[in-house]
Amino acid sequence: MEFGHFPQEILIEIFSRLPLKSVGKCRCLAELWREQLSTPHFIKSHLTHQNHHSHQVNLILNTPYHTIYSRSSIEGHTVWKKLPGLDLCEWTDIVGSCDGLVLMVLEEFEKFLVNPITRQLVKVPKSPLALKRKESFSMHGFGYDSASDDYKVVTLSYYDSTDNHYADRVETFVDVFSVKRGVWRRVDISPYDHLCKGTLSSGAFVNGALHWLARSRKLGSPSVIAAFNLANEVFDEIPAPSDVDVQNFVFNELVVLGGCLCMIVDGPYGPMDVWTMEEYGLKQSWTKFRIQVDYEWDIFKPLCFIGDDEEVVLVTHRETLVVYNRTNRTVREMATNIGAIDGCSFVESLVCPAALIGPKSENRCLVKVKVKTEKIPLML
Repeated sequence: MEFGHFPQEILIEIFSRLPLKSVGKCRCLAELWREQLSTPHFIKSHLTHQNHHSHQVNLILNTPYHTIYSRSSIEGHTVWKKLPGLDLCEWTDIVGSCDGLVLMVLEEFEKFLVNPITRQLVKVPKSPLALKRKESFSMHGFGYDSASDDYKVVTLSYYDSTDNHYADRVETFVDVFSVKRGVWRRVDISPYDHLCKGTLSSGAFVNGALHWLARSRKLGSPSVIAAFNLANEVFDEIPAPSDVDVQNFVFNELVVLGGCLCMIVDGPYGPMDVWTMEEYGLKQSWTKFRIQVDYEWDIFKPLCFIGDDEEVVLVTHRETLVVYNRTNRTVREMATNIGAIDGCSFVESLVCPAALIGPKSENRCLVKVKVKTEKIPLML
C-alpha cells in the first residue's frame, strides 16, 4: 500500500520523527493523511521515537488551587498551559505517567487517564473490589505491560489499623485494572507490610514493574524495595544501595528520574541524597549525587532532569519550582507564575486514553483465589 507517491512504511518513519504539533498540522492537510497518521501503527511508531530520541521535557503540575497545568517547549520557548476541563475538580494526586498518559486521582478516589498534550481524558471504572474509603488507605501505580500490550492500574489498599501492635497483621490487597480488557482483578495479598511508610506513595514505574518501599511482614524485618511485575503480577525484591540504613530506608521516597529508579534520602535539616540505579536490578549500579541548598528552599521532591541531566527540577514545600545545577551546585527559581504542590514528567504522545478502555468495563471484575489457583469471574 502506498501513501501518496511513497511507500507507507517510509513516510511513517519520516512522520514519526516530527514533533506532535507538526503531526497535528499534517493531519489537517488531507483526509488520507489524517487517516494514516491516526492508525495504531503510526501512533506506536511515533511514541517509540519520542521515548528514545526526544529530549523535550514536559511537566504536568497540580497547583495549590487544584488547577492542572502542563509545561512544554514550542520552537525553543517554554509554554505553560492551563488544561481546560480539569480545573473544576479537586485533584489530590498525580500518580505517574507512562507513554504520554498520566494517571490522576480525585478527592473521592475517582481515577482518570489523561493525555495532557491532546487534552483527552477518560474515567477509570470504579473497582467493585475497592475497600470503603473511610475505613481504609490506598496507594496507586500506573504502567505498561509489554507482554500483553496492555496498560494497567494497580491499587494497594488495606484497612485502617489504629493499633500499631497489630499493624503487621493487616493485609494489603493488590487490585489490578487491565485497561485493554476493562476488568478489575484482585490478584493476591501483598507479602509485605506497607503500613510503615507513613505516607501513601505512588508506585514508581521502571522496567515493567511498579516499585514501593515496604518491610517484610515479620516484626523487626528490614526495609525492602518491593517491585510488582506487571507481566506476571507478582512481587519481587530489588537490591537497595549498600550505604542506606537497611532498617529505616522504608521512610525514604522512590521516584523516576531519566528513566531510572531513584531513592530519595532526605535529612530533616540537611542535604537531599539522590541514589540512582543506573542498570536496573544491579546492586553495584547505584550511584549518588547530593542536592545541597539553603534550608529556605525547603525541597519536597525532584520531578525530572533537564539540560542533558545537568539540572534537576524540584518541587518545594513553599509550592514553587526550583532548578538545581548538579555541576555548579547552584539553585534558581523556575520562571513561572504558578504554584505547584505535585507533578510529574511525561512524553509527547498521540495515545488516546478513551480508545484504550476495554468493553463492559463498568460491571466486570475478576478475583484470583489463591487457594483454588484459578480465576473466578464475578458479574457485578
